[in-house]
Parts: sequence; C-alpha cells; structure tokens
Amino acid sequence: MKFYTRVILIVLCLLMLIGAVACDGKTTDGGKRETEDTSKEAEEYASTLTGVQRMMYERSLIKDQVGDIDFRGETFGMIVGEGNGPSWRPEELTADQLEAALYNMNEYTENRLNVKILYEDKGADPAELVAMGDDTYSVVSAPYNHIGWLATDGYLLDWETMPYMDLDAEWYNQTARKAVNVKGRSFMIVGAVNVNEVKCTYCVYFNKKLTDEYASVVPNLYDLVYDGKWTMDEFIRLSRIGYIDMNGNQRADKNDQFGLVAQTSSYAVPYLYSCGEMTTSRDENDVPYIDVHTEKVTSIVEKVYELIYGDPTSVLPTFDWSTHNEIFVDGRAMFMYSQFWACLTSFKEMQDRFGILPYPKYDEMQKDYYTCTDPSGSTLGLLLSCKNRELTGAVLEVMNWKAWQSVTPALYESALKGRAADEENDANMLDIINKGVVYDFGYIYGGPGELLSKMMTHRTKNFASEYRSRIKNWEYNISSAVEAILSNDR
Repeated sequence: MKFYTRVILIVLCLLMLIGAVACDGKTTDGGKRETEDTSKEAEEYASTLTGVQRMMYERSLIKDQVGDIDFRGETFGMIVGEGNGPSWRPEELTADQLEAALYNMNEYTENRLNVKILYEDKGADPAELVAMGDDTYSVVSAPYNHIGWLATDGYLLDWETMPYMDLDAEWYNQTARKAVNVKGRSFMIVGAVNVNEVKCTYCVYFNKKLTDEYASVVPNLYDLVYDGKWTMDEFIRLSRIGYIDMNGNQRADKNDQFGLVAQTSSYAVPYLYSCGEMTTSRDENDVPYIDVHTEKVTSIVEKVYELIYGDPTSVLPTFDWSTHNEIFVDGRAMFMYSQFWACLTSFKEMQDRFGILPYPKYDEMQKDYYTCTDPSGSTLGLLLSCKNRELTGAVLEVMNWKAWQSVTPALYESALKGRAADEENDANMLDIINKGVVYDFGYIYGGPGELLSKMMTHRTKNFASEYRSRIKNWEYNISSAVEAILSNDR
C-alpha cells in the first residue's frame, strides 16, 4: 500500500501543478505544446525534486499534438515477437515500477483514443502475414537487422508519411529514423516505447567501492563526463589501476581483481561509434554509400586494442558472455562495459554499489558522447498491411509520448534505486547515453559496423589489411541494399 500511496500522491501533485497552468502555455521550437507553471508553489515544488523525479516532472509539462480523437473502439495491432507481449503490456497492475508504467501507458492510450491495443506474441511471421493479405497488424517490433531485410524485401511503408506522428519530437531517436532511409523514406523508427531497445544499449559500469578505495588516483568519474574529459586515453589510463593477485599464484587469471574486464566481441563494436565515426555517408540524393575515414578508424582500432590487450595484468579480456559479468558482480573489477540490461538483472546479486557511464569519446575535441545498441532489441517497422494510418499514427504518437514521460524514468529508477552509486548523477548519465544512441546503415546491411568485434576477437589491429580485403564486399552489400529498397515502390 505504501508504494501505491506514494505514486498516487506524486501523480496528484503533478496533475495539480499542470492543471493550474493549462491556460498559460507556449509552443516550443519543435511545435509541441509546453505548459509553463510560473507559480511560486510550483517553483518551490520543482526545486525539491532530483534525478528521476525531476525528469518525470519536467517531461510532464510537454504534450503531444494528437488532440482529442475518438476511434470508436477500433483495434490497433502490433507484432512484438514470440513471448514478448508482457514486456509491452503486463497482464495486470503490480507494484513493480516499470510494469506499472507500461500497464498505465497502454490503459491511458486506449482510454484517450477509444481504441483496443492488440499485441501478437505467438511468433507470427510479419512477411508471411503481409503476403497473405492479413491486415490485422499495422506495425512490427523487431531487431533492427530484421527490420532491415523487411525493408529490402518490400514489406514496409515509409514512416515519414504518417499522420499525427511528430518524428522530430524528443521521444523518437533521430539516427534510427535515418538509418534505414533512402531518398527521404524512413523504414525504421525507435521511440521511447521500445523499452527492450533501451535495455540493449551499451554503457560502461564502475564499482563505486573500488573507485573510492583508489580515490587518490581515480578522479570523480561523473565530473569527467560532464567536463568532456571521459576519453579513450583516460579510460585506458584508469583501466590500469586496481589489479590484485588475489590467489597469490603470481599470474593474472579470472580469480584476481582487475582494473577492467573486457568482453572482446560484440561489446567492442560501440567504440567505433562512441569515437564519433559512422561507416556510411549520403550523397546529394540522400543515398547511402560506404565512407570509412581510414586514418581515424585506424587510430580507433589501435586505441581499443591498447585498452583490451595493452596490459595483460590489469585488464582481463573475456571471450564468452558471462565471465566479465561474474567478476564485476563479485566486486573484483573496477570497470566493465556491457549492456544496460545487466544492472536490471544480474546486478541484483551485487553487494557493492555501481555507477554508470557512457562509452568514452575519442578525445576532448569531440563534442558529444555516443553509443549503439545490440542487434537483439526492439525497433519499429510500418507494415505494408497497415489499413488505417490515422489510427496507427495517433496510437503510436500517444504511446511514445507517454512512454517518454513515464516509462523511461520508471526504467531508470527501477535500475538505480538503492543500488546505484549516485542516483542523481547516474540518472543523468543514462539520459546522456540514450540521447547518444546512433544507428548505422552500414552496420545493419553488412558494412564495416562489426569490424571491431571481428578484429578484437582475432586479436589483430591491422586495419589497413582488413580494409583492403573487405572493402569490395562492404560496398556490394550496401549498394545491394540501396537498390533493393529503391526497387520497392511504396
């Protein structure tokens, strides 16, 4: 009961604050309606909020542009993948903060628009349903490589044509919108509603207990990020701190303590993007082509190699999917890079407090922090079978706005509450990380995106050789994807 009482009080306070100023609004540059509460009470209340609570309050002041529409009980259908239904709509309202936010998001959308939302989670094949003329489902949620081949095979429509959807809004990722895009037509989007995509986002974790123990040589890591000094060189330096031969056998093995436990395959991929590179550019007609800045990428490869293999004592390279995580959870590594889902699941067994950071920048000259997601998450494609674009656009806009307003903060808080090193700063870090998620046409369609995974797994840093042997194949893959997308007149 305490949980529900607290939630109800917070919601009532927010509603009272928002309602008090509903008539005093302004339009932001993005065209979204933002209510501005200038009352002294509202200012005082806002000043008491921190971290996730402040995020929820600030986001509650920004509205979508759908307006009042009654769809008279029509059904909106989405294919979400086998067994994934509960991650989109929990069966009942529970005390779990994230599940409650998802449940309320669906209820709110249905009640506001007078619609019924139907999630297909029995493993239906979207291509097969479209080919059969089944128009029950308008949208498919799937990993981005799956959305990529649906686009090349002609099963998807252009998101840019959808009514009601403000794709420039904060609740949509802009590079995802442009990733599977040729000549201005977008066949993939990622919105705040794609919770599983957020869970697959790559980030860096640190052990707060160990960073405190080595505080004389480890600076405040949050300040490094805020000051733009969290770079590859700094990460390399810090990863050399903290090794202890815990079993006394005078050699580094998985039973020791490390500065960094470094997964060498797919978890190495984000460094290409975190260092500010993409593998494709676009010509004057908005057509993607392979564009690799060889000198810069050579330097990135060398830095990643130095990070992982430059110190065989302080850094433990791991080639499987569990050793790095087990060591970090056991409190025997200062740093680990992984995906966001780790702190939602396995970190529940961790005794030490942890902190979250973005992947490091290339250098201090780079302005922003970037990362990518693992190709096992959730992105959205608009199926050729979509029969009611007005319904689909309105439902998705409301759902993504509501998810941005309440589900994303709930996800952050459920991950951080009582376990993170500093909930205020870690919430800020998560926002920086998710604002910096990028998507690359060249990764989705067999370009150089997986380069670091292959090179670090095979323990090589000879990028020039890799480039010469693979460039023709990369170019063929990208040009074939472009040709296939253009051949489908939708």
